[in-house]
Amino acid sequence: MKKILVPTDFSDHAAYAFEVAVSIARKSGAALHLFHVIAVPDYPEITDIIAYRTLGNVNVLEEIENKLAQTAQCEECSDIEITWSVDFDSPSDKISRKAADEHFDLIVIGSHGKQGINRILLGSTTEKVIQHASCLVLTIKEPLSYFSPSNIVFGSNFYGEIAAGFSVLQDFASFYDATLHLLKVNTRSHFETSRYSRQLMEDFAEEQKLGNYTITIYNDDSEEEGILHYARDIQADLICVPTHGRTGLSHLIGGSIAESVSEHAYRPVLTYKIKPVKIEYGVIGPFRN
Repeated sequence: MKKILVPTDFSDHAAYAFEVAVSIARKSGAALHLFHVIAVPDYPEITDIIAYRTLGNVNVLEEIENKLAQTAQCEECSDIEITWSVDFDSPSDKISRKAADEHFDLIVIGSHGKQGINRILLGSTTEKVIQHASCLVLTIKEPLSYFSPSNIVFGSNFYGEIAAGFSVLQDFASFYDATLHLLKVNTRSHFETSRYSRQLMEDFAEEQKLGNYTITIYNDDSEEEGILHYARDIQADLICVPTHGRTGLSHLIGGSIAESVSEHAYRPVLTYKIKPVKIEYGVIGPFRN
């Protein structure tokens, strides 16, 4: 891990994320980049941009740059290489694009856990970053005195498409010498026999050459609840869920387990992007290349 992107809106949650990012950077030797995006209207006129820069007698851009500089120069992170920048656009789009264009390995972002009608109408920046980012995204909701995950829950269906991209999670777990707890949640609407699920999981572990792991098949009302409940049962330090990054109508209809878990979990949640599900003969199911 060489480059970590830390979006900030200067909230408490952003500060929690920054502290975790500093911890990861100190352990890995990665460089940190603080990033603030000033949201502007769609198709802004140049006069709108100027208006955002100066409100009354306050130079907004200068104030933001001063805040970023103060954060980057904190005494606790004097041993970390930290840079910062400001941009104008939709925050989620700009964050995802910057991470991809500049080849960041990890985004560490705070989450306010917006719920209810505001979430339906507006969504959250964190949720949209999870949808669109091509790299690992670590979501932080609470202050952590120490970030060093030793037990990581990996919730999945363990179908073939999950393997692509799994290596980045495996590297993250190995970096902390953590145990990976492979978890398959059975629900009434998506039921598999324990024998079949276990075979899928054992095949997955063998293909990925996992060493330090466990296998659990868990029954619950929904996959999201099963992941959250199991993580609580074993006192997990971190939850990891792959995401297909589905957007538009398919996202409104089907939602995303990764985004739902990230919204409701108070443990850190790590997500990574997977390819779209392959469909053969009109049936979605396990697929091997």
